[in-house]
Amino acid sequence: MFGRGNWAIVGLAKESLEAFKGSLEDRTVMAAASQMAAAAITRQFSVDALGINPFGAPRLDEAHPLELKHQEELAQFATTEQDARAETTLGAEILECEGYGQGVEQFRLHPTMPWYGLWAVSNEWKDVSDLASIKEQRSYELLDRPYKFLQATDKGPIDKETLGVTAAVRKQVPVLLDFHEGRVYIENSNKKVIYSIIVQLNQLGAEILPVAWTYPLANWTAEVVGRLYEATQYQAEFQKRADEATRFTTKEIEKLEDREVEAIVANYFSMTDLGGDVWAGISGPAQIRLHDASPPIGVRAPTTATTLLKMTNDATVIAGAVTLQERITATSKKGGEFTFRKEMLRIDVNDRINLPDVGAAMLRGFDIPRFRKDIQREIKQTKQVPTIEQFWGTWLHELTNAVRAIEAAFRDVLELSGNQQAGILPMRVPGKEEVVEDVKA
Repeated sequence: MFGRGNWAIVGLAKESLEAFKGSLEDRTVMAAASQMAAAAITRQFSVDALGINPFGAPRLDEAHPLELKHQEELAQFATTEQDARAETTLGAEILECEGYGQGVEQFRLHPTMPWYGLWAVSNEWKDVSDLASIKEQRSYELLDRPYKFLQATDKGPIDKETLGVTAAVRKQVPVLLDFHEGRVYIENSNKKVIYSIIVQLNQLGAEILPVAWTYPLANWTAEVVGRLYEATQYQAEFQKRADEATRFTTKEIEKLEDREVEAIVANYFSMTDLGGDVWAGISGPAQIRLHDASPPIGVRAPTTATTLLKMTNDATVIAGAVTLQERITATSKKGGEFTFRKEMLRIDVNDRINLPDVGAAMLRGFDIPRFRKDIQREIKQTKQVPTIEQFWGTWLHELTNAVRAIEAAFRDVLELSGNQQAGILPMRVPGKEEVVEDVKA
């Protein structure tokens, strides 16, 4: 977190806040949902499991481990259907253990805003050994030959007696819940993990709603980057830098005296004025299509993109990393004016911007470049380091503002009217009649 990553966004019913808070205060519910329980399930039953820890204690279960004799009891309880749990009572040794998060205060990110944070911990039971090397070793010992040179009849016995080493593999995912805006942010792009987190949050009373980036144009992501490129400025500068790249190495290319323009041509192949001192640059990874019917070509270097886009009259960009910048005019100590650009946010715009299987809108390749610098500047000025709660809360606030900025920028580029719904919207679920018609088709 706090840097470039992939975030899944799902909807959150604001009215489910009280139910969620009630779950956080319930020791039995939280013990069953905890990473302490999930780790016990994976160890006891050799299956995958997902649990949670408070945002301020990512390894709480390890800091206060549960005794082995109680792990089986907790694992059995946590895998029991919720309706049947009422017939079972957990022992005091488990309920009073400090190895799991419990209570609103351990998860709340702001004293007045309904913001909450937690770590979702995925525990996978998988082979952590290199089976190929084990087979190779056994082949050398028994048959004095590499494994690939064995006959099928010889490979069979080797494969049968080759057993790997299995263990629980742990991965942690930050999750931010904003009941004010009605959104949940999950730093992950794996559909299986996202779905498991959604199930866990629903069990804790937070009602999750499917959403998606929605704009009233076909292939709207390609339309966004295509229109940005069509309106780009600095075309001559981009082309000059692309021509230089065919004759010189990066170190040999002479930098422009204008630092602002140099930063643009060095990092982007398109830069468009969106108005209000906000600009949008496109960089790699990008996809270029030379003809309407040709497959896209993936590119990373800005100069390569510029060259490809000039190869045919039909060439167009259909995907790319879009960076929103603010162009700022300031006065130097000597009284002279100068301009510089401050990067606001970055996001990959492509046809994978939604995960419809789990009802999530995606922020891929997302970053707020100034975040760490702004925090460090504030620490230097105030001589105070924010609390972990404030770090998480500030990031959630910036995420919310970034999404608003992206929604507005896409709307402006696509020239939508004020009454057209667009942005991250609830996914439309077809009615029964529509489903029947689709099946018949």
